[in-house]
Amino acid sequence: MTRPACDCERLRPYSHGQAALIYSSSAHVTRKLALIAGASGLVQCGPGWRLEVNKYGVNKHGVGDTELTSRLGAVSDALRPAEREQVQVVALEADTPLYWQATTLPLWLTRSRTSWFPGAAERLKFVFQPVFDLRSGAVFGHEALMRSSLDDRHFGALDLLAAAPAHGGLHLLDRRARLAAIEQGAARVAAGGRLLINFMPGVIYDPEVCLSSTFTACHQFGVDPQRLIFEAVESDHFPDLEMLGTVLSRYRRGGMQVALDDLGAGRSSLLHLETLRPDFVKLDRSLMLGLAEDDPRIALVGSLIDYAHRLGVRVVVEGLETNFELEVAVSLGADLGQGFGLGRPLGEQDLTGEDRSGQRVRALSGVGEVLT
Repeated sequence: MTRPACDCERLRPYSHGQAALIYSSSAHVTRKLALIAGASGLVQCGPGWRLEVNKYGVNKHGVGDTELTSRLGAVSDALRPAEREQVQVVALEADTPLYWQATTLPLWLTRSRTSWFPGAAERLKFVFQPVFDLRSGAVFGHEALMRSSLDDRHFGALDLLAAAPAHGGLHLLDRRARLAAIEQGAARVAAGGRLLINFMPGVIYDPEVCLSSTFTACHQFGVDPQRLIFEAVESDHFPDLEMLGTVLSRYRRGGMQVALDDLGAGRSSLLHLETLRPDFVKLDRSLMLGLAEDDPRIALVGSLIDYAHRLGVRVVVEGLETNFELEVAVSLGADLGQGFGLGRPLGEQDLTGEDRSGQRVRALSGVGEVLT
């Protein structure tokens, strides 16, 4: 028997059909749909409504901003955000409801408007942002940041992550991103650098199975696992703390180090840090954004750094854009730092720029002079 493809191996194809059924289990939302039915072109059909268009077009990548999408968009505009989430959409093909792909109105619209996602997910490219040791000024490593393009359109990580759930593609995107980051960052690792790679813990069902491709990629591209640091993004929002610990342990058993992001962003982030004891933790960038003298956040940042150090966890400060922010990070004892003020994400390594940033760090830490 052929093993069915896993969620991380392929995208399930979706059809938007030439018509759709919309309905809601909420009595309030059902009444609201009844009120807007006439103006929105909805036709009563059992407990819900049918929306059909006479002309249905597609763009070059499949379903796009079509007339059906436009009409459903008008329905969405007539509802409040909480009401939209209570509306289900089922595509019709030859009057047959495709119930298996029923979804909420916001996700349906996102899926239709991001028809570029399947193609873009096959063309992942990474740029690399330097991370500096804030004591020595040396480049500690580079964080791999995801990008993609399709024809003349370019997509950042936020674009890809926003589109993926509507296509059932978070698992596939996470797996492809991990493998592509290892492949494209292999030369930096071979030169003695470290690579920081983001991953989404919520898409991993079984660490032994789901992460096997990561270890295979290390072997395939000659990457030393000990030079890799895997960062769990949005770890504060992951509800299964035990499972998150299992995922991090699997990475560590493979010789890698692990990090958590956004310390200070949520009420459970301190619990995660104390329970999981990762190798590194990143401070939420909002703690440093626009920092000024006498800012009360400085004391908070200092307390978080001290707390992490007491747990044996090294601290990475993100979003360092100004000299003052860098000065604060160094003076408070942060271990590592990154941001546009130190180095931008680039495809090719900027050795001259990194050297200048290293000189600035060394001057602030008292081990060098500023290079002007």
